[in-house]
Amino acid sequence: MKLKYSCLIAGLLAFSNIAYANKDVELSWEKASVHVPGQWMANTSDITVTGPKPVLIYLHGCIGITSHDRNWASAINNMGFIVIMLNSFERPGRISNCDPVAKTNTQAFPRSHEYRQQEITYAIDQVLKSSWADKNNIFLMGHSEGGIAVARANHNNLAGEIISGWTCTNPDPAFHGIKAPKEMPVLSIASVDDEWRKGRPSEGKCSNVANNRSNFKGVDLPGWHHNTYGYAEARQAVKDFLTQYKK
Repeated sequence: MKLKYSCLIAGLLAFSNIAYANKDVELSWEKASVHVPGQWMANTSDITVTGPKPVLIYLHGCIGITSHDRNWASAINNMGFIVIMLNSFERPGRISNCDPVAKTNTQAFPRSHEYRQQEITYAIDQVLKSSWADKNNIFLMGHSEGGIAVARANHNNLAGEIISGWTCTNPDPAFHGIKAPKEMPVLSIASVDDEWRKGRPSEGKCSNVANNRSNFKGVDLPGWHHNTYGYAEARQAVKDFLTQYKK
C-alpha cells in the first residue's frame, strides 16, 4: 500500500509539473503587449478587430520590452498589422541572461534561448487558432536575444522573418546561420560596429550565412548603436519588406 501511495504521489507530481510547464509558456502569450490598428491593449485575450488582419509576433531582447521595442511595434501597427510583443519575463523564475551595462552575455539564465523557441511555437499556434489573424500573413521579428531566437526558428507557416541586432554567426552550430526554410523571406538589420561586439572578434553578419537565399536582404547600418529603430534606413527596410511580402 505504501508503495502504491508513493507511486500515486509521484504520478500526480509529474502531471503537475507538465501542467505547470504548459501554463508557464502560456504566460508569455497571455500577458503580451498587444498593438492592434488604432489602439494598444495589455493582453491577447482582449484582441477584437474587424476582419482578419496581418500579424507580426515580436520578441524583445534580453532585458525585456523597452521603448525601442514599443517604437517598432507602433510603427508596424501603423502599417495595419496586429503586433503581439511576447513577454518572456512573465514566466516564473525568468531572469535576464545579459548585463546591459557591460553589454555581454552573463549565462545567468542559460535556458533563455530554449524559452524563446517555446514562446515562438506557442504564439504561432495561438495565432493560427484565432479568428482575428490573416493566416497567410504571419510575420516574426525579434531584436537582440529576440533576433537570435528568430534566426534559430524554423517554421513553414510564416510569411517572413525580421532579424534585428544579431549577426547570425556563432562558433556553436546551434546558433550559427538562419534556420528558416530556404524559400522564406528574411530581412536582417544590424549596425556594422554594434556596441555589443566592440572589443571582441567580429562575428560577421547575417548576409555571410544567407547561403544564396533568394528572398534574403541584409541591411548594414552605419555606426555602433545596438538598437535599430533609430535608423531611418532600418525603418524603411522593414516597411519595404512587410509591404513586399504581405500577400
